[in-house]
Amino acid sequence: MSERDKIKRKNIMDYVKILFGSFIMACALMFFLIPNKVSAGGVSGISTILYHFYGWPAGITMLAMNIPLFIIGVKIFGRKFGLKTLWGIIWISVFSDLINVIFKLPPATHDPMLAAVYGGLLLGIGLGILMKGRGTTGGSDIVARIINKYFHFSLGTSFILIDTVIIVTMGIVFKNIDLILLCMISLAISSKVVDMIIEGLTSERAITIISEKWEIISHRIMDEVNRGVTGLDSVGMHTHKEKKTLYCVVATRQIEHIRRIVKREDPVAFVTIANVSIMQGEGFRERTTLNEE
Repeated sequence: MSERDKIKRKNIMDYVKILFGSFIMACALMFFLIPNKVSAGGVSGISTILYHFYGWPAGITMLAMNIPLFIIGVKIFGRKFGLKTLWGIIWISVFSDLINVIFKLPPATHDPMLAAVYGGLLLGIGLGILMKGRGTTGGSDIVARIINKYFHFSLGTSFILIDTVIIVTMGIVFKNIDLILLCMISLAISSKVVDMIIEGLTSERAITIISEKWEIISHRIMDEVNRGVTGLDSVGMHTHKEKKTLYCVVATRQIEHIRRIVKREDPVAFVTIANVSIMQGEGFRERTTLNEE
């Protein structure tokens, strides 16, 4: 397969992921969140208000708000808000109204707490898959980037600001403070699930070993555990003695084997073990989605 064919195939898969993610997000909105006046912020929060006060279809409302924001995003940021963003915006709206307006499917639950938990879970899964396809949902994503560009807030702060304003507004409009708490629960769950989908469940650990027996320890790790080891030049600031600091990334199940090796070869060795959430490179599966085209 040529490089051009590989790129074409990847782009097709991206559109499939965005389509599938949009469907899951629409299910989260129409089966759980919107009917129970719960939202994780963003354009869907405003749609929830209009849905309950005026009976406006959530899908059309989200599309009507997203299209102008999409045009603004393209003008300000260029092609990074291109076809994939538009693809996601359209399908989330289409699937939402297919569920609610065309097929008139009832909500999965009328319990706001269950709606917040399971709606947030589904929303996070859908958004994570959509982002794995290098797409965005438009809406608050575009507004957050505009705030970041012109007011110099970080993207994370911008998202929190937008979602908090929308969630608090919902609580005020519906005259129900409990809704704010439920929305915050939904937002927290969806955000955590998105991280898990994008970064993957942490199954690798990074090990740092400082030992006088670095040479034999590194050879045993490479021979017995079959993992690469990097030796970093370092200096003990107390003794001013030059030494090697070993660094390697291994599967969680291999941790105890390596600890036994270190314990046997050098009982006084200094060892630290840390979670690895983002990882790419030779010998490891890619754990993140790079958003450049």
